[in-house]
Amino acid sequence: MGKLISIFGALILSLFYLTSLSLSQHSHGHGAAPMKMDTREVIVEGVKVIFQIMSNEEHKKMLKDMKMKEDIEPGTTHNITVILKDEKGQKEITHAQINMKVVDPKEKDQVKPMKYEEMMKSYDAYFNLPEKGKYQVMILFKVGEQKRTAGIYYEVK
Repeated sequence: MGKLISIFGALILSLFYLTSLSLSQHSHGHGAAPMKMDTREVIVEGVKVIFQIMSNEEHKKMLKDMKMKEDIEPGTTHNITVILKDEKGQKEITHAQINMKVVDPKEKDQVKPMKYEEMMKSYDAYFNLPEKGKYQVMILFKVGEQKRTAGIYYEVK
């Protein structure tokens, strides 16, 4: 547990000093109704990290439209997906280990491993973002022997 705390301490320091935060917002549409998804991209040491955040309600609709069955984790409000791509070749990185930490406006955090979804070529996890305000979303990911961190801010309105 102490090792995990020190890893996330390093993660937070790295985010402030090494990672530039790119804040862009998009709405993606698939089919008739557009999804309400917030997408942000960050480049970290040759890896494009794409964060996609949507409410569980929107995520359920998307899964239904794609005819995918997945149980939404009880007690959560949002699904957060991460896509990793090689910056040069734009090829998805499908063999990473990712842990995500979400810090709420009151500085309480949630830490979870992200699960790889083969069909979507992405990693995801469910989190509870119940109150309005700014959340810090961070990942520590390992590809081979290299560890990297990335993060964004997400505002619940």
